[in-house]
Amino acid sequence: MTLLIDNDDVRAVLSMRACIDALEAAFREYATGRAVNRPRSHTYTDLGGGRHYLFKSMDGSLAGAGVHALRLTSDLTLESGGNGRSRREKIPAAPGGRYVGLVLLFDIATLVPLAILHDGELQRIRVGATSALAARHLARPGARIAGVVGAGWQAAAQIAGLREVFDLEDVLVYAPTRDKLERFAREHDATPVDSAREAIEGADVVALATNAYDPVLDASWLEPGQHVGSVQGHELDAATLERADLVVVRSREEATFHFAPGHAPRAAAEWRRLDRISPTRVVELGEVVTRAAGRRSEGEISLFTGGGTGASSGLGIQFAAVAQVVYEAARRAGRGRELPTDWFTQEEKP
Repeated sequence: MTLLIDNDDVRAVLSMRACIDALEAAFREYATGRAVNRPRSHTYTDLGGGRHYLFKSMDGSLAGAGVHALRLTSDLTLESGGNGRSRREKIPAAPGGRYVGLVLLFDIATLVPLAILHDGELQRIRVGATSALAARHLARPGARIAGVVGAGWQAAAQIAGLREVFDLEDVLVYAPTRDKLERFAREHDATPVDSAREAIEGADVVALATNAYDPVLDASWLEPGQHVGSVQGHELDAATLERADLVVVRSREEATFHFAPGHAPRAAAEWRRLDRISPTRVVELGEVVTRAAGRRSEGEISLFTGGGTGASSGLGIQFAAVAQVVYEAARRAGRGRELPTDWFTQEEKP
């Protein structure tokens, strides 16, 4: 049987700790050459008015786990700007005001799909767990204060991940909408502050988790020894990339963008090339996890960043690792809906 696993099932069976552990194993396998990854691919169709239909996919294999995963999303994006700030939002344009995103998990021995999973909750925890994994290996020992910019679903996962790997005394959080900020702070036992600078100053670990297409920090605010994690590279100013003593990415492989001539969205037109950052300072997370690279002194500023800096953000191998954990846990818990596997196999040679 093939399991259909929805977001409620994922919430019921996936813990932040299990996600972090699975991702650490996947990045070790990637660093040692046993994992295979295809970088993220974006195909945009310009619909006018800043709107684009976006089909996005990535996939990867983990030989040790015996699985391959394909993650895909079918999105409507809207790029907008005002008051000197630019943003990109995903619009829930599917029937009923919903989104479309799936992970297909395959058994590489029998070829069959083991599971089809909704990707929303899995994606949220995956991002927070990856940032936490990087912070665990890059931040100074004994980190106690976290500074967070953002008050959305990604910011919540960042806090949950950091609390899993550090014994935090306080989390300082900033977002521009005060009501939303205070509600978020109450929900996540954090301290609301009046500016991004106030959240960052004095923090051991900084987490940027916004959908802003303009920088949300100034490099001059950073202090020696801090570790900075960024969900997407547009949040960062160029000076932060220059000031960081160590820049860590998931993979040096670049994402690809496809669109009709003259119809590039900002996400593609403003993509920064990784080779413009000094290659002596850019390493992959797998190299950090295997201790081939890392912090050389307590005074260094380390930066872990994803999309928007010319390197891959989400990797297919990450979805393979986390989807397998969810699949195994769902089977044990009796979660998910069973679909006949022979629906997905055929006698005819494809």
